Amino acid sequence: MKNLLVAIENCETTTTDSPVVKKALELADAFSSRIWLVHVVPPSRQPPYNIDSKVSRHEAANELRNEHDYLQYLAKCMATRKIDVNALLVQGAVVNSLLKEAVRLDSDLVIMGCHKHGRLYGALMDSAEEGLLSKCPCPIMFVPH
Repeated sequence: MKNLLVAIENCETTTTDSPVVKKALELADAFSSRIWLVHVVPPSRQPPYNIDSKVSRHEAANELRNEHDYLQYLAKCMATRKIDVNALLVQGAVVNSLLKEAVRLDSDLVIMGCHKHGRLYGALMDSAEEGLLSKCPCPIMFVPH
């Protein structure tokens, strides 16, 4: 396992003590793997008619910048353990973007947190979306929060 894709669902609550990060560090240490931290943000939408579009764009840009900076900080903290870590902030539909990144990065394992069937778990396991798991090029490990 040379490439581990770690799906970061929430930048604000993910730390080096989070179960998903701990599991990724454990596996990366055991197999000398590279970790790819991937956080997917939904595509931007039109602001409501009563909000100035410049203000909305500015706020969205600030939020994306903060999330990017935090991902870079998290990667730097993980790298202090002598593990090769890269952070990516991707915009798009969550499930499709994760699948696309798993293929692009030649991932051997996708690691994601789960907590009582959250939104991402629901999207992956929903009967209407049944084929998504079969499209993933590698195994998916769910780590409970």
